[in-house]
Amino acid sequence: MTQTLLWTRSLRYGPAGAALAIALLGAVAALQFAMPDTMPVILPFSESFYARTLAATDNDLRIDLANKTVNAAPGRAENWLLLASAYQQKDAALSGRVLDALRRSYAAGPLSPDAHDWRLAYVFSNWSLMPDDLRRAAMAEAEAYATRYAGFVYIKELAPTLPDSEGRMALGLVALTHDRAMDSARRVAQHRAMREITLQ
Repeated sequence: MTQTLLWTRSLRYGPAGAALAIALLGAVAALQFAMPDTMPVILPFSESFYARTLAATDNDLRIDLANKTVNAAPGRAENWLLLASAYQQKDAALSGRVLDALRRSYAAGPLSPDAHDWRLAYVFSNWSLMPDDLRRAAMAEAEAYATRYAGFVYIKELAPTLPDSEGRMALGLVALTHDRAMDSARRVAQHRAMREITLQ
C-alpha cells in the first residue's frame, strides 16, 4: 500500500519537480549570464570569469580567473588572450607563459573576430621579440583581417602607432599592400561602370 502511494506521488510530483528544477537552473543561468560580474559563479560560464578577470586588480587573482575562463571555454581565442594579458601584467615582460598563451589563442582561433585587435596590437608591438611561428601567424591574421574594410582601417591606423620599428614596417607593408589592392579594385569597378554607361 505504501509503495503504491509513493509510486503515485512520484508520478504526480516527479515531473513537476524536475520542471521546477530546470526552470530554477535556467533562471540562475540567465541571471549569471546577464550580470557576470555581480552574480556568484554557480554555473561555470566563461563570460562570468572573463568579466571578473577584467575587473580584478590583483595580478594573482587575474591569473586565477583567467585560467578559470580558459578552462570553461578553451576553444575561444579571446580567453587565451585574456590569460596572456594576465601573465603579461604579472611578469612585466614577454615570458614563455605569454608566448604559450598566444600560441594557444592562434590554435583556438587563428582568425577569431574577437581576438584580432588585441592580438595584432600585442604581437606587432613586440615584433622584434616574437618567435617566427607567432610572426607567421600574426602576418596571416593581419593579411586576412585586412581584406575586410574594418580590419583594413584598423591595421592602417594601428601601424604608425606601434613602438617596435620592425613591427611598424611589417604591419605597414600589409596596410600598403591592401591599400593598393583596394585602390586597384575601385579603379576596375569605376572602369566597368563607365563602360556600362557608355554602352547604354
